[in-house]
Amino acid sequence: MHVARVLNLLGVIAALVLIVSISLEAFSGQVFLEGSIYARVQLWVCVYFLVDIFLLMALAPKKMRFFFRHFLLILLSVPYLSLIDFFALSFSNEAQYLLKFLPIMRGGAALIVLVKMVVSNKLTGLFIAYLVSFFSVVYFFTLVFFVFEGGINPLVSSYYDALWWASMTVTTVGSNIVPVTVLGKVATAVLATVGMTVFPIFTVYITSLVQRMNQSRIEQEGQAQ
Repeated sequence: MHVARVLNLLGVIAALVLIVSISLEAFSGQVFLEGSIYARVQLWVCVYFLVDIFLLMALAPKKMRFFFRHFLLILLSVPYLSLIDFFALSFSNEAQYLLKFLPIMRGGAALIVLVKMVVSNKLTGLFIAYLVSFFSVVYFFTLVFFVFEGGINPLVSSYYDALWWASMTVTTVGSNIVPVTVLGKVATAVLATVGMTVFPIFTVYITSLVQRMNQSRIEQEGQAQ
């Protein structure tokens, strides 16, 4: 268990490195340049993720069961961009950019596992995992929207415009920024769906928390009498 915590913590740190690099890449306008910041670090991060998974599999008592249960994480850990570059494969800029988020999703999975290990209350741990996942998804969609709508959409002149679009879209209020690219339209539809799906979870958690507090107060008053 201790080894698993350390490996998941390192996985979270690796994901943070990827997030910082992909953010700097987007804000500096060097997304599709060869030898970009992200391209230099993603290979080694993916190698660590693969070593991490196979090390845990070596420690697992039922290795084949572990392999199939974590097969999706293995797919998320593959350095696809490096393979595309090595084999000189032809992929669109849109596809290559979306592939950059797969290793970050692998780090997100490590964060969820780490939260479950550290937080004793399962409901609270699940809520924290949802909260982190929610804000991460919103942030990543702002990057996608900014990269592909910026310079094409006259309403997107800075990252703050993409941030405004995301905040209005995820709350289903509706934004005055209308996407013009295919990825921008897809991001708008997906982000609105995420907002409609996740916000009820927050409501359920808060309601459950209030009920537990009331129940605890009633029990304390009963004991005092």
